[in-house]
Parts: sequence; structure tokens; C-alpha cells
Amino acid sequence: RKEEGRGMFMNWWNLSVFCIIPIVSVIFFFFWKRKYLWIAPLTSTVISVAISLFAMPSILSDAEHRSMFFGISVMPHILIAVVLTVIAYVVARFLDKK
Repeated sequence: RKEEGRGMFMNWWNLSVFCIIPIVSVIFFFFWKRKYLWIAPLTSTVISVAISLFAMPSILSDAEHRSMFFGISVMPHILIAVVLTVIAYVVARFLDKK
């Protein structure tokens, strides 16, 4: 039962860190001020790291967990956020030409 709960937590963590937070960040800056869209990956990464550290403070407990978190988790998050930002820039250019 405990393992099942932990699995659900990890599923929600993965979904929020790799999907929800980057998408919401890009959408927010896209509709708020497009000239600040470049901040979306930075904002998204900071929020994701903060949520991860709050939810799993054991990440910083030893070097192995820390390197796995920052090497395996943060880098793909940044990549996802940058790709979404580039897509938003392309959409913005397309909308500005119309």
C-alpha cells in the first residue's frame, strides 16, 4: 500500500515537473508579455526545483541523489521548457504577421 502511494506521488511529480509547470509558465508569459517569454524556462526551472525540494528534501541528502536530480531531472526539464518557448515564439511571429 505504501509503495502504491509512493508511485502515485512520483507520477504526479513527473507530470507536474515535466508537463504542467513548463506549459503554464510558457502560456503565462505568452499571454502576459511576449517580450518576456525568454524568462519562461528560467521561471519554470526555479519553480520545479523549489517544488521538488519541498516535496522531496531527501534529494539533497547525499551526492548520489543530488547528482541524479540535477543531472537527470533538471536538464530534461530545461530542454522541455526551451522547446516550448521556441514553439511559442514561432506562434507569436505567425500571429504578428497576420
